[in-house]
Amino acid sequence: SGINAEYGSSGINAEYGEIMRVALVFVLIVWAVSARTCTKVNGISGACGLHLNYFTLAGTHNSASGAFGQLYWWSGGAVPSCFYRNQDLSITEQLAQGIRYFDFDIAHINHSQADGDWWEEGIVLVHCGASDCAYTRSLRRAMSEIENYLGSHRDEVVVVRMKDHPEESRSYIRDNLARELSRFITGSGKVKLSRTDNPVLGEAIERNERLIVTVNGGFNPRRPIHSLRQVESYKMEGGTDACFSVNEMVHRLTSDPRAKYDYYPLQVDWYHAFGLCLWDLAGLCDGTELHKLIEINREVVKVTRRPINLVMIDYAGGGDVKLADVVAQINRYNVNM
Repeated sequence: SGINAEYGSSGINAEYGEIMRVALVFVLIVWAVSARTCTKVNGISGACGLHLNYFTLAGTHNSASGAFGQLYWWSGGAVPSCFYRNQDLSITEQLAQGIRYFDFDIAHINHSQADGDWWEEGIVLVHCGASDCAYTRSLRRAMSEIENYLGSHRDEVVVVRMKDHPEESRSYIRDNLARELSRFITGSGKVKLSRTDNPVLGEAIERNERLIVTVNGGFNPRRPIHSLRQVESYKMEGGTDACFSVNEMVHRLTSDPRAKYDYYPLQVDWYHAFGLCLWDLAGLCDGTELHKLIEINREVVKVTRRPINLVMIDYAGGGDVKLADVVAQINRYNVNM
């Protein structure tokens, strides 16, 4: 009654109505900002109606191995870059160059092991060899760079593969990965995880579900973190003087019986595993060698009726020809198939 006496019931109603009008305007503004009609995907017009597995993404192998600079052994010693560093661009620089597929090897650091700014508790990015792992920074740092980029590039779709976990980290990853990616699941971040691993690209853009995460490691992750499945061309082999032939790559992909099922993405691993320093091996397959990917895609389409989906390279910053430019040519072909 005191309130009514001071303001009057009509004043209260008027004030309430103004609050509701302001709230409604705010909701409409948020809806207008978040709603988006797809006109292109990763710079390609005509791709909005394609499923992800009928589109091609430029990717980097061991994307974080070098993206934060020097890698270190758990003992604290510096890791020799010749054999363990795969990239010389940061995650943001890779995105700016057109990389849309990231390959993260992950392990973990317990609370009791965390020490200072470098050795952060939680899931960390690594490059593991036969007997030891080289450590770089946290998964959170890499995902923040991806989130920030996607927040300002609303027509872009990114896939992240998490693979090759050390045995001692598998249970930790199983129990904690969803927590570390929680802002992408709840929608509190700038982009959400896709509810499916093979979305229609236009729908993913319109829902802002433009980040697809797949993971292996002997456990079944909960959606929207998806179990990794793909057909890879990779073989553990070295190189010293040449890249791969078109026929060799086409055979590796199309001879796999899973290639006939379009829910298995087809991945070209365009790098050698050993034989020289990794930057020298990358040099064998960059430059004009990347143009072979266009022919590989066309030959794969003839056999499987669908394109290659993923291409991974080392040292994406090297060479005169950029992988993203070649992939754009492939996608223009894919759109018109």
